[in-house]
Amino acid sequence: MVKILGEEFTRKELMRHFGDYKVAAGYKSYTLRDGRGEQIKICEINSGSGLRFEVIESRGMDIGCCYFKELPISYRSYNQDVHPSYYEAYEDGWLRSFSGGLLVCGGLTSMGSAQKDKGEILPLHGRISNIPAQQFHVSEKWRDDDLYFDIHGIVKETKALSYHLTLDRHILVKAGENKFTIHDIIRNDGFEDMEHMMLYHFNIGYPILDRDTRFYANSLNVEPRDDIAKNREDAYNIYLGPTPHYPDTVYYHNIQETNGWCKAAIINHKRNIGFTLKYKKDTLDHFTQWKFTGEGNYVAGLEPCNARVNGRSIERDEGRLKVLKAQTQIEYEIEVSILNGNEEIKTYLREENLL
Repeated sequence: MVKILGEEFTRKELMRHFGDYKVAAGYKSYTLRDGRGEQIKICEINSGSGLRFEVIESRGMDIGCCYFKELPISYRSYNQDVHPSYYEAYEDGWLRSFSGGLLVCGGLTSMGSAQKDKGEILPLHGRISNIPAQQFHVSEKWRDDDLYFDIHGIVKETKALSYHLTLDRHILVKAGENKFTIHDIIRNDGFEDMEHMMLYHFNIGYPILDRDTRFYANSLNVEPRDDIAKNREDAYNIYLGPTPHYPDTVYYHNIQETNGWCKAAIINHKRNIGFTLKYKKDTLDHFTQWKFTGEGNYVAGLEPCNARVNGRSIERDEGRLKVLKAQTQIEYEIEVSILNGNEEIKTYLREENLL
């Protein structure tokens, strides 16, 4: 059944009430025509529950602006939309084309701090977010009276005479729900073993992020990245309002798994709305919490990952760097959901033993 406007519809009833039901739950594709965003290809998904978000075909199938009942969920940077042709692949040039959005991925051969490693220049968070997708398409599928949208594409990070990595991504949305699933397969299509790093950089902005918004997770331990995080007077799990000169602050979490899954959430109790992540720890065995709650630059990062964000050479030296063997693959799965209202929030916190 498809739940729209509080009412459940069978496939037949949905068709009886709407000439084209995509006005209630569906998708549309368009190309931007302004500024540095010109020629960016976007597919916008409307689940029918109030959840609406962009999948950016031109930017590694990252997820751009996200809304729930027209309330912004994602952070948006000064840069606005930036086509990958403007990407500056050195040092922190990534920040000149970082638009924010709900999800920006880092990887596939490096992520985290920029550095020079083994003679190779590694830009901040790697290159995958600035590579256009191939074979991009959306499939609309009915399973009995349930309607699904499957957004699929592949993104290749390659280097002649060197490596060939492929990201094969499906984003699955069930019409009428406040959630979606990201299922990624990373293949090493080359013939040499490759060091592989993956970061899912979720970016939450105002109004979920606000003064006294809280971060929730069953963390077995929380480790400040550096003295900046260690010496902060505000607690890691409570957010301030926009604060002058707030520094780049990072905490590393070891989140307890339940039946193989880890969960994390950021919740605004004043507005009774929250954002949650659910991911598999066997492949995403690290979690980074990023706080950058300055004026104008006001963002909370929730980041499942397969290493820390210290830079590839440090992750290798400290034993956290993964290797993807030639002609093999690894799978990642993340469920994203919106908590809508006090009852959903209380139920979530109770079920996750977070009250």
